[in-house]
Amino acid sequence: MAQAHADTTARVHLIRHAQASWGSADYDRLSPLGEMQAWHLGRWLAGAATTAYGSVVRGDMRRHAQTLAAIEAAFAAAGRKLPAARVDAGWNEFEHEPILAAYASAHPDDANLVAARAGDEPAQRAVLAAAVRGWHEGQFDGAVAETWADFGKRIAAARERIGNEVGNVLIVTSGGAMWRCAQAALDLDDAGLVKLGMKLRNTGISEFLRGNDRWQMLSWNELPHLAEPAHLDLHTHY
Repeated sequence: MAQAHADTTARVHLIRHAQASWGSADYDRLSPLGEMQAWHLGRWLAGAATTAYGSVVRGDMRRHAQTLAAIEAAFAAAGRKLPAARVDAGWNEFEHEPILAAYASAHPDDANLVAARAGDEPAQRAVLAAAVRGWHEGQFDGAVAETWADFGKRIAAARERIGNEVGNVLIVTSGGAMWRCAQAALDLDDAGLVKLGMKLRNTGISEFLRGNDRWQMLSWNELPHLAEPAHLDLHTHY
């Protein structure tokens, strides 16, 4: 008789990093606003939330480390135990700069490009969305190191490794990685996924139920730590 698999059901909290320094020479660090977001996030997780985490995982980008550092500091201040983080580069974001460069090269007449380069945020969002669409359609496969399909495989492998973690899991990662987790849980097509993902907010919390066979989404893109009217200026997407 075949041996039954042990039940590995647990909750996974995926957290998008706080706002990074979009448009600066060094994107991979928190902005001053991002530091405030991370501080509020840490205080909420350590104080208002009662979930006990059996394990913590983060990507190896600086913005992941800085966001988690704020959480760790809040847990320490509250006298709560938080396991040491396992660093897994599989949870890193896709490299957006080569994708944007490939899009600009292929679509030099896009009117949003000039405005985006001048710092216009709506134009930047429009260009990024168009570039990601081109990426998932395979338009830039010869121009970027990681294809859309390869990115999906990387995140799937990282998600598979979570099956070895103990208890409830806290993961600090990036938006693109969270997109692919939502896609796997909801069976979204690529076009629908990009529409969903472009609205993912910094420090947004998404909760999944990790089962034996697949993850199920319980919540998406929540900001309980920034729910007060005074915190609306801290709601960002980049």
